[in-house]
Amino acid sequence: MTKSRLLLFFFIVAVTAALYMMPRYVVDNEQPATTEKEENPAAQAPATDTHSEADHHFIIPDSMMATIGRFYDSYKNAENQEKRFIFADSLAKAYKSVGKLDSTAKYLEIKAIESPSIENFIIAGDGYYQAFNFAVDKGKSAALANKAQEYYKRILEENPALLDIKAKLAMTYVVGASPMQGIQMLQEVLQEDPNNVMAIYNLGMLSITSGQLDKAIERFKNLKQLDPQNPEAHFYLGYCYFELGNKSEAKKHFQEVLDLEISGELVDASKDYLKRIN
Repeated sequence: MTKSRLLLFFFIVAVTAALYMMPRYVVDNEQPATTEKEENPAAQAPATDTHSEADHHFIIPDSMMATIGRFYDSYKNAENQEKRFIFADSLAKAYKSVGKLDSTAKYLEIKAIESPSIENFIIAGDGYYQAFNFAVDKGKSAALANKAQEYYKRILEENPALLDIKAKLAMTYVVGASPMQGIQMLQEVLQEDPNNVMAIYNLGMLSITSGQLDKAIERFKNLKQLDPQNPEAHFYLGYCYFELGNKSEAKKHFQEVLDLEISGELVDASKDYLKRIN
């Protein structure tokens, strides 16, 4: 799969926009295939700042900026921890609504800092995990992945049986300096739980980025069997068959995405591919 085709694909499917920047790996044999400042008051939050001036891709409407400002003032002047948590949560939701996932993660982290628990570590780790997957800048993505990794490690130290967390931790290694460690961790998850949806999905996506479309089809067929309503399984099966030139099979899977009667980027992309096929 050429880089330009990957770029086009992930432009269409914004939900996986960061994946084309992952290193390329052959998953089967575990060997490489090839070798802001904040523009708002949230910059004063206690979490590590990962912004740069070049990362201002989102224009926040004035009305939302005003709302964020009010939430921040309430957060900063909160009378007690409970109210501070409430306004931190409001800030996280406001930032998420405008796609500022790094700022979202910073405010989700407040509880983990002030009230450490597995539940709060999961919320903070997942916030940074989502943010690093959507970060376009590689340096920023790495910093956000490291933050997710920090929380996932703490969770697994207390409860190593949380295999979904291990599967997410693995991806923070895949995009970092220890990619083979991450792939090995995903395979360990499947050894413990052959039906682990998170690990199967991640290995499927890694197969796509390494150009192993036949292997990706195996993964997503498995995922579809485990979760027949999973839109990603239908969509990526369609994508893989489309890239392999099997337009009739691709059409079937893209249509299955539409038949789920959902909305979002996967539906829009499926419609686009169906137009190209027809």
